Amino acid sequence: MNFTLGMHVPGRRFDIMDLEECHLQSEVSYKILNEIREFMRALTWPPFKYSCGEGFLKGIFIREGKRTNEVMINLKTSDDLPEDFDEGIEKFVKMLMEIDTGDQKIVSIYWIKDISKRGQPRKVVEKLLHGKAALHEEMHIGEEKLSFDIRPQSFFQVNTLQAEILYSQVLEMALNKPQKLVFDLFCGTGTIGLFLAKHVEGVLGVELNESAVIAARENALKNKIFNADFFLGDVGKVLHTMKERPSLIVVDPPRAGLTGKMINKINDFDCNQIIYVSCNPATLARDCQFFAEYGYKVKKVQPVDMFPHTYHVENVCLLER
Repeated sequence: MNFTLGMHVPGRRFDIMDLEECHLQSEVSYKILNEIREFMRALTWPPFKYSCGEGFLKGIFIREGKRTNEVMINLKTSDDLPEDFDEGIEKFVKMLMEIDTGDQKIVSIYWIKDISKRGQPRKVVEKLLHGKAALHEEMHIGEEKLSFDIRPQSFFQVNTLQAEILYSQVLEMALNKPQKLVFDLFCGTGTIGLFLAKHVEGVLGVELNESAVIAARENALKNKIFNADFFLGDVGKVLHTMKERPSLIVVDPPRAGLTGKMINKINDFDCNQIIYVSCNPATLARDCQFFAEYGYKVKKVQPVDMFPHTYHVENVCLLER
């Protein structure tokens, strides 16, 4: 069986290149990856073929707490279980726990069933196989330190040390004048909002991922922050129900950027400042043009190199009326 485990081949949607070493990852990360590859080859569970929608193994995700040395492993599969699944999954967990990870420790192992049937809504089912429900990570900005619990499907910047630099730029732009209420849109696990909460009257975050919202609320309590609240829902829809008037809106959307309706609604709040955090310079430039039609001007843009030796750059952009 031609079993491969690694990254997509550029320009070839269904082909995976075997990856034995990656200089963007830690040594522990690709050590775990290589052990999993050999284990799965011996087990002969069938890889999932997206071209025809058949098979079992979809992917493996390794998350690391760079400041805590904790490791989370997520095995992603379809729901077409092999006959020897129960026995094999026990061996899988045992194999992982026997890997010598040095100072780092595997604290959480999940099995995630990604169920996608034609004509039916996609369903994702998590099962904790070993350890803690969440990976613990810390972020440090200046003298401030916050703790975060990260669940399997929650968005959290994978390069913690560069994320600290990224968020420090957000704080610097946000706090160049006194702020009262801040909207944190696409807030994920609450990272930006919770750092801001210590300096403003209040923060309201909005996020579509339920797991991330749960984590954001837990992270607020963990850090004893009581002036931040987080709401579950689509940003475009939730904005229409919010009656509060923010002095600052922070947006950190996915690569596709903002929709025209979102930009129109953000304009309706009539706040003087918007901070736009973007992982896609093209959609950032497009959306800045839309905001310009409402009287906003780009005052500052600060790129942050999240993954050296790649073209992935985050930008923090300050817009003011």
